[in-house]
Amino acid sequence: MKSRTIELSANNRNDAILLPVNPAVVEFTEKQLNQTITLLTAGEANLKGNRGLKHTKFSSFFPSEKSPFYKYATRAPGKYAALLEEWMTGGAVIRVIITDLKINLAMLIDEFNYSMKEGDNDIYYTISLSEYRTLNVPSVQTATKVRSNGLLERPAVQTSGGTHTVVSGDTLWGISKQSYGAGAQYTKIYGANSGIIESSAKKHGRSSSGNGHWIYPGDVYVIPG
Repeated sequence: MKSRTIELSANNRNDAILLPVNPAVVEFTEKQLNQTITLLTAGEANLKGNRGLKHTKFSSFFPSEKSPFYKYATRAPGKYAALLEEWMTGGAVIRVIITDLKINLAMLIDEFNYSMKEGDNDIYYTISLSEYRTLNVPSVQTATKVRSNGLLERPAVQTSGGTHTVVSGDTLWGISKQSYGAGAQYTKIYGANSGIIESSAKKHGRSSSGNGHWIYPGDVYVIPG
């Protein structure tokens, strides 16, 4: 009876492989990411780093029906190999559990090789895995200002040379300040979009005075470069 259980699983153990034949040797390696530097006056020094990723590589076989080990198998040899290939090519995060070594790690399959011998339906394989670890990237908080009318204030982003869709609370002065950094250049925007501005003003029963006071949400203005 096997004293060691090795399980590989994916998708929260919805897909799992319990190795029918344990590898003769299972070895894990792990590096400490120390850094060696050379100082002119003090010579060589070693700077302590954080731990690296765990790696493992082992070999075994998936038994066919003719093998006495087939009683431990839950599927045909080819189906074991196909599932491992699917996990590897799909970038699945594999949960590796080895009971007596107290190993329970999220890992990725780096390499999977297999072969068959002449006159033998068993599949012999070697698999390499490395620990999967996510990056914890610190988030950047951006302050959002609220104007007195309750609308969110736009960030001052240069948008000249493109277009601008008018939203509630916009003015030509404000669009100009956002686009050029100076509200006084609103006349450039008015000049490029006077037809749209005057048409919208008439549609809403107002007379555009040419100073850009009457603009309406939904209109798209060209912002001259």
